[in-house]
Amino acid sequence: MVTTYKHLALVRRDEVIELFKNGRIYPTSSEQFDGGIEALPKTKTVTNIFNKIPSIAYSIDYFMLYAHTQQKKPLHSQGLKIEDLIAVYPLDEESARLGLSLMPPIKLEAPIFAADYAEYQKRVALNNAKMGISNIESIFKVDNLMKSIKKFKAESLSSLVSLVMDETGNRNPQTIWEYLLCYNRNAIYPNDARGAFLDMMSVLCNFKEKRVSSKDQKQTTTGKAIEEHESHKYQALKECISAKIIEEANNAYPEFWQIAPLYFILFDHLSTCLSEDGTLVNGTPIQDFVKRVTLNYEAAHLNPALLMLGITFGQANTYKMLYAVKKRDLPFLL
Repeated sequence: MVTTYKHLALVRRDEVIELFKNGRIYPTSSEQFDGGIEALPKTKTVTNIFNKIPSIAYSIDYFMLYAHTQQKKPLHSQGLKIEDLIAVYPLDEESARLGLSLMPPIKLEAPIFAADYAEYQKRVALNNAKMGISNIESIFKVDNLMKSIKKFKAESLSSLVSLVMDETGNRNPQTIWEYLLCYNRNAIYPNDARGAFLDMMSVLCNFKEKRVSSKDQKQTTTGKAIEEHESHKYQALKECISAKIIEEANNAYPEFWQIAPLYFILFDHLSTCLSEDGTLVNGTPIQDFVKRVTLNYEAAHLNPALLMLGITFGQANTYKMLYAVKKRDLPFLL
């Protein structure tokens, strides 16, 4: 009797095509398992397979391959031959719907690993946020931004990331930080520091009403004072904020009325780096921009804003800036 060994491998779409064209591939992310494949979802075996892939941008780009071999060696060493393939599994319903355009056509199984893929995406997003925080710390030369907000711990970060990722609408923001990161401007505000203070007021309004408010903050007394102020600078505009708004903001979190506008201002400035090589912020070398920011804003207000920026941008949107700042330590860069 011939002994067979069961394998599950996570491979790119082009690897599936290569397998069908050339008859063999060498999957880097695979696990051997016992029992039926129907029992595999939500097991450590599947988690291990996903964790070997740094990130998957789109579910349609990857497929799970189920195979039987006569060798116990892992697939990355013995290879997966076309005759060993038993079934192909898409990662979710969208991937199943779009399918694989192969000739001869192949049958796709039901996406039984969709829940595993969703959990993997959460882990990737959380890691992306952690790396974004670490990168911002390096860029701005600050230590442990997580400590800049009281009672903000790993659980807070995980909750924030999960909320931002939620597409079902079943989860609602709770803390002021969750309202900040879930905020989308739905009124026409100036694209400068005035708009940043109006955005802060909108976030605060959402937090108080526990819903997304359509109130245009320009129509309030404070909003009019902000919009009509002769200066468009952060320090000058702080004078416009009423005692009532300061009290409400401080009840949400101490000094939130100064932290949130900084977040929005820095977000707008640093966003200019994203489509370029990360060396310039609105035409200013990033090193000079960082020095100016750290000199002109108090750490008590700046650091919480930087923490939120690290979470928002993540690794994907901060690595260019990090490389620009650390260019002397990276000899492979021009």
